[in-house]
Amino acid sequence: MSHTIPSYRGFRLETLVFHNPDVAPEGRKHERLLAVSVRISPAAPDEAASSDSKVFRLERVLFDSIGDARRAGDEFARSLVDGILDRGASEV
Repeated sequence: MSHTIPSYRGFRLETLVFHNPDVAPEGRKHERLLAVSVRISPAAPDEAASSDSKVFRLERVLFDSIGDARRAGDEFARSLVDGILDRGASEV
């Protein structure tokens, strides 16, 4: 499942929620099986995927629900962009 924020501070953020391949689905069917990665790329007016995109995985955190995973991914992506831009501003 993918959720896209078209533009955040000049970047396109895409949250990717997927079943964690490292966890065996033993026990309850949906217990902590969802993992999250985010794709960050420069915002483009034509919605085309940019070759300048980078993917980051939210490590060591798994989720029970798609909604919780998506919200965590959105927040993670924004914090990465904020860190990149804040670091860039302090170097100028």
